[in-house]
Amino acid sequence: MSDALQQLLKRYWKADEFRPQQREICESVLSKKDNLVLLPTGGGKSLCYQLPALLLQGPTLVISPLISLMQDQVAQANARGIKSMALGNQQQLDQQLDNAAYGNYSLVYCSPEKLQNKQLIARLTQLNIQCIAVDEAHCISQWGNDFRPAFLQIKNLRKHLPLVPIVALTATATPQVVKDIAEGLELKNYSLFQSSFARNNISLQLNQNSDKFGSIYQTLKDEKTASIIYCSSRRETQTVEQFLNSKGLKAAFFHGGLSENEKKDRLLAWQKNLIPIMVATNAFGMGIDKEDVGVVIHLNLPASLEYYYQEIGRAGRGGKSAKAVLLYHPQDAERVRQQFLNQLPTKAQLNQCYKSLCNYLNIGLGEGFEQSWELSFSDFCSTYNYNPKQIASCLQLFDQAGIFQQHHSNRLEAKLHFICSINLFKREIEGAKASASVLLQTIARQYPGIFEQEIAVDLDRIAQKSKLPFTTVVGILEQYHKQELIHFSYASFDLKLTGLTPREDEYSLRTLIQDVKALHKIKEEKINAIIAFANNNDDCKQKQLLAYFGEQSAENCGQCSSKSCRTTTQADLQSIKEEIFILLSDKPLSAQELKLSLGAVNTNHLGSLLEELEATKQIKKNTFDQFYLA
Repeated sequence: MSDALQQLLKRYWKADEFRPQQREICESVLSKKDNLVLLPTGGGKSLCYQLPALLLQGPTLVISPLISLMQDQVAQANARGIKSMALGNQQQLDQQLDNAAYGNYSLVYCSPEKLQNKQLIARLTQLNIQCIAVDEAHCISQWGNDFRPAFLQIKNLRKHLPLVPIVALTATATPQVVKDIAEGLELKNYSLFQSSFARNNISLQLNQNSDKFGSIYQTLKDEKTASIIYCSSRRETQTVEQFLNSKGLKAAFFHGGLSENEKKDRLLAWQKNLIPIMVATNAFGMGIDKEDVGVVIHLNLPASLEYYYQEIGRAGRGGKSAKAVLLYHPQDAERVRQQFLNQLPTKAQLNQCYKSLCNYLNIGLGEGFEQSWELSFSDFCSTYNYNPKQIASCLQLFDQAGIFQQHHSNRLEAKLHFICSINLFKREIEGAKASASVLLQTIARQYPGIFEQEIAVDLDRIAQKSKLPFTTVVGILEQYHKQELIHFSYASFDLKLTGLTPREDEYSLRTLIQDVKALHKIKEEKINAIIAFANNNDDCKQKQLLAYFGEQSAENCGQCSSKSCRTTTQADLQSIKEEIFILLSDKPLSAQELKLSLGAVNTNHLGSLLEELEATKQIKKNTFDQFYLA
């Protein structure tokens, strides 16, 4: 068996060695036992059910919470040569299940909401399912990071497939969540595989000052590895990107509002290190497995320690030393409460938003199941005069509750008509820049009737065919529209919703409304935990993080920014003092200006050093809060 696993690892993953615990987990899955797997982000969880699936005499059913995550994993598996599919809508389902029954598929992916379909359950019992893999299993727990009530229904599969083992996998789970997973999935005599949550090659740094942009620049100006900066809003990603580029650093921004082509272009440029710094919202993360990320910076506090742990885990995946920098100012505590707690909707707001959304999308009673709609988030909010932040919270709760699944995108529904003559069009192609010429020829080939009438066009497809960036395509078309050579109009959709249940005004929100008070409490506890983590710079940061996930460590990490892990020697302190005297001999400087000027010098002790020098009257402070030599 071990030889077979090793050969498959080499053949499909092009790897010579398993990552820690992967081999043991694969062997346990093949032994037909239930398993609960806790491996950190980047630990190779998906291999633990994909590889055994190649040896089983029937498909493995993979239950995953996100359509985009399923699509990504199916694409990766098929690219490796592992035959995989993701179950689609009701119209596709019968054909797909026939293919799964007779097409030698190793992996069949499915959302937990689909398991409420009795017809699907009946068909699954005929597929010779050999294993059930529950990905992101923490979603089964209200105390988990992304609670989805539909996960609680997975255990019903056991009635129909009683002999099929379950492997539950997650990267982040507190002891309470581990307990909820085991009970919620009714795991029997299961094996628990849990690696340490310690990130021994990542130095956790807490940077407390008001000049966050200055700190980012100082951190990255001499950095030679790829970096990620996480921001809490789309606007911030663009602001930080502009700042870094103005300083001569190559950066790109990434968020859910970009088109698919724009996302692909920027991800590829970052993966190839053409643009080493990615400034992103938490939309950037799924499927990111880049080994040379040396720095992850958080401009703001994340919503929870689970999110923080997942995001810093994108650094140091190749095993080399990396650092995670959390930029924090005491005022950030109120900001994160305002962002994640004060905007939580009430029961009445949830009801009102649901009814408005159904009316806006023209969903009648009993309708909406497995239908999809594209809409403009801002237009929906302005139509009903809603607070965008509260509506965003409502949509997130609808997603978690399995009512609507939301996907952020930025698609243009475009219409195009070439109103110039064909002769003028040919002259324009000959005289235009290469990019414009290629674009015009591509459109003419794809849409031959475009000279006779207005045609709906797919701008993403046009960008892909012409091999031009999406923004370039739109810019060229807008320019020709101004010159009155073409007529170009478009509407922007930044949100796609898929109905996971039919509309039933009396029942659709019942479970969510009952749970909303508990969800508010859990969210508040998670916010308090991340704030406490940021405020505590006395105890080892890694020990704090481990304790949150129920893991006790007797030793400090020795490399984080906490007081207990600082290793600055007396010689280092004297060196910093001398450097301060040199800097202040030139002109008065504030504490922040001193920190930035000291640059590479270890400044963990700067605050206490300045207090000491001021107390001993070696330096003084002027009315502008600047230090000068006494």
